[in-house]
Amino acid sequence: MRKIIFLDIDGVLNTQDWHSRMTKDTPRDEYGYAFDPVAVENLAHIVKESGAAIVISSSWKFYGVTKLRHMWKIRNLPGTILDITPNTVSDEMLLNANLEEFQLGVCRGNEIKEWLSRHKGEVSNYVIIDDFDDLLPEQEDHVVLTDTLIGITKFDAEKAIAILKRKL
Repeated sequence: MRKIIFLDIDGVLNTQDWHSRMTKDTPRDEYGYAFDPVAVENLAHIVKESGAAIVISSSWKFYGVTKLRHMWKIRNLPGTILDITPNTVSDEMLLNANLEEFQLGVCRGNEIKEWLSRHKGEVSNYVIIDDFDDLLPEQEDHVVLTDTLIGITKFDAEKAIAILKRKL
């Protein structure tokens, strides 16, 4: 059983504040500019304290898990990318969904729910770190909502660690 961090990137690691402070000397690679170092440090704290693996739930997942792992490696980012959430609402998700409960307008929440259902019995707890609340009501107790301007703060990191340490 493992702990999972469902991680958004824009507004979480890639912040507006950081973009406003960038200079011509800000590190850049094939994926763009480096992420906000303060937000990355706070993610590192979560990973270190919880031992959780990362599942990318961000639109960055369209790079694919192999490229994201490459970016993580060359940028020396904390944690291990285990996987990415499924892309949008698939036919399989619709066929297996209880349509009375399924919420089409809540794609990220449904993608996370689908990922968790595919990995039933493998996850002891999870946290969702995102700057946008397009999640399901049953996920509310697992959410750390960041401020898009500043991303993951120390307070957010402590909240994420507390969520991951709870029993499901």
